[in-house]
Amino acid sequence: MHNKALLQKIQPGLRIASFLISSSDSMTNPEFKWKHFAPEIILWCLRWYGSTPMSYANLSDMLAERGVSVNRSTIYRWFIEYSPKLRKKLHRHQFIRTDSSWQLDETYVKVKGKWHYLYRAINKQGETLDFYFSHKRNKEAAYQFLRRCLRYYDLDNQPKTLNTDKHSSYANAIARLKKEGRLRADVEQRQVKYLNNGIESDHAPIKKLVVATGGFKIRKRAWSTIQGFESLWMLNKGQFDFWLRHDERETIVRERSAFMNRLFNVEVIYS
Repeated sequence: MHNKALLQKIQPGLRIASFLISSSDSMTNPEFKWKHFAPEIILWCLRWYGSTPMSYANLSDMLAERGVSVNRSTIYRWFIEYSPKLRKKLHRHQFIRTDSSWQLDETYVKVKGKWHYLYRAINKQGETLDFYFSHKRNKEAAYQFLRRCLRYYDLDNQPKTLNTDKHSSYANAIARLKKEGRLRADVEQRQVKYLNNGIESDHAPIKKLVVATGGFKIRKRAWSTIQGFESLWMLNKGQFDFWLRHDERETIVRERSAFMNRLFNVEVIYS
């Protein structure tokens, strides 16, 4: 989509200036201490950039059209700083579901010209379980990823089936976790390609956002950015709709936005 059309598509009628709180209010919220912009502006930038394929320059222009002048480098620093915080806050509200099967897969992310691997897992409902970023695709990375996915599940609540690709690293990781008693002994690994269609499709929104960044140069910042992308994708998929005050279809986007604001102790009155 052309950049101008993209900017017009995202909340074209929104008037940011009518929502702003004073800078002194941001000083009273420890999450935004010493920031020169209202918390709402920072969270809008976090939500917009993490949900829509655009550049920081696009977002800076979009804000300028609505009367707020923010340099693109400032937006970049906000996203790097607050994405990991958003991930931690959302994780506290994430339900631990008992599912019969999980889908596990990895996609590629280039950092400074070298391929890195983003491991991802979803359940039968398409909800993101967890994700893991590694510079290698081997049995140790698969082990750390699967162990990370299992950390909040006791043996009785773990899936009976794990759908993976045919890379040998998963089989090694599963065998190791069984031996350690971290994974139920009767779990079945399936390596049938069509069974992983769900997670292959779920990769697409994340890959679009990654491509829109133009590439990463620093691995640590790539990981921070990916945490933002994954967190906003989980929110937009409806994984946290249980916590919304109102779940009417007409206001669902606004309610998800308000929920995200409340995670940072920010209340916005819409007019």
